[in-house]
Amino acid sequence: MPRPKKSEADAKAEARKAVGSSIKLCAPIDGFASYLTDVRDSSKNTVISYRHDLNQFADWLQAEKLLTKTQGWDKVSYLMIRRYLGHLAQNDYNRRSVVRKLSSLKAFYKWMEREGEVTENPAAKVLSPKTSKPLPDVLDLEEIEKLLVLPDEKSAFGRRDKALLEVLYASGLRVAEASALVLGDIDWRAGEVRVSGGKGNKDRVVLLGRFAVKALKEYVNDARPWLLARRKDKLAPVCENVWINSRGTRLTPHAMYILVQEYSARAGFTKKVTPHTLRHSFATHLLQNGADLRVVQELLGHRTLSSTQIYTRVGATHLKVIYDKAHPRAKSG
Repeated sequence: MPRPKKSEADAKAEARKAVGSSIKLCAPIDGFASYLTDVRDSSKNTVISYRHDLNQFADWLQAEKLLTKTQGWDKVSYLMIRRYLGHLAQNDYNRRSVVRKLSSLKAFYKWMEREGEVTENPAAKVLSPKTSKPLPDVLDLEEIEKLLVLPDEKSAFGRRDKALLEVLYASGLRVAEASALVLGDIDWRAGEVRVSGGKGNKDRVVLLGRFAVKALKEYVNDARPWLLARRKDKLAPVCENVWINSRGTRLTPHAMYILVQEYSARAGFTKKVTPHTLRHSFATHLLQNGADLRVVQELLGHRTLSSTQIYTRVGATHLKVIYDKAHPRAKSG
């Protein structure tokens, strides 16, 4: 079970504790966090991650006595950062984590340069370790079918779960986007869902197939009212979210994550399956069946095409498997 996310306030308190009472180190981090929130419109989790990375580095600097509590970020050198990355590698941080922490430092120093806090960016001189981006786990069509038939459609919870699994696979929604959906976001006639304030606050329209629309209608018309009636506070405003839990309130992203994992276990899958696996499967299956890459980019809500291109690698892997099975001279005997 994944650990619960820390709030920004918790992360901030933990960060200050980590770097002691060094105002010289803490104050710029606070300013950078405000910049990310107010100017870049970064998500809360993104800001928390930056805070954690920067304060971890500050904590290491003081633990190694490379900086005193009266010295600031302008005293950090290129060699200190190189030494820190070596420390991370020696303590079993994987290469992707090291790259992310270096990226945090580079972004932080770039901001401080613009603000006049430092005159040069020592992190800019450090080359990022090369990483191979892992291919996302996907389910094949047979596995998708096996998953989608598991919910018991005779019960309200089963109808909800059936509709949720169908919608996640049909739309490619992120789990947070699915949890935030309200009834007014659904265009029943067009078979579409409007996603407001997705990643990067980019609004978009995603499509639903006929199976997802059918399952969603049955849930909204028959099962959702029964779940909604279970809310304890009858005077509270009626929940407008599409997905409702057993208490008649919004089904959270975490609850959706657990729900998908439970059905995955029932299906007997050995691979880890999450709501994001269904999103990966959605994109991969579209591309395998001839969808244009830019259409998939739009449906997924990716800012750049490079984020979507990883699914072409998944598709190429799938084609190679088919080729190896089908071509008489594909493999040596």
